[in-house]
Order: sequence, then structure tokens, then C-alpha cells
Amino acid sequence: MKRRFANWAGTYEGRATIHRVNSRHIPQWGKQKLASIAWCESHNNPRAVGGGGAYRGLYQFGFSTWRVVGGFGDPAAAPRSEQTWRAWLLLSKHGSGHWPVCG
Repeated sequence: MKRRFANWAGTYEGRATIHRVNSRHIPQWGKQKLASIAWCESHNNPRAVGGGGAYRGLYQFGFSTWRVVGGFGDPAAAPRSEQTWRAWLLLSKHGSGHWPVCG
């Protein structure tokens, strides 16, 4: 049972479910800012790919930025909730400078 949970917890679906259980609160101003960034960057498409494949997902993460905020794998393959949480971490710790046009 422990091994099966570890395998499931390593998938995006498993991490998203665990994340919902352990979720932290994003303040209203943060939700509004993230909604604005998501619309500007990808028109709310969590599978969007731009910049010749360099930027991916709802908030158009670069692979290195995605790793800085704790993500792994392809940002566009992650669930919307995980992309939003990682974007919130980036916004709250580093400001909106990572989105020079939309931030």
C-alpha cells in the first residue's frame, strides 16, 4: 500500500490532490492578479505553448522558472491548480517581473 501511494503521489494527479488537501490560501488580490496574467499570457489555456516551445502552460513558465518554484516536468502537463499555486509562489516571492508584458 505504501509503495502504491508513493507511485500515485509522484504523478501530477496525485500531487494535485495532495496539494488540494494541503492547500494554502491565495489572497483575493493575488487571485485577481493571477487571473489577469493567465488571460494575457495564454488566454486561460493551461496547455498553451509559446515562444517556440520555451514558455509553457497557463502562466507561460520557462522550464528553469518552473523548477525554481518547485515544479518538475513540463509545466503545460501540470494541472491548472498546480500551475496557479506555482505562479502564486513566484508572484508573492519575486513580484510580477517574470511577466514583463502581462505582469
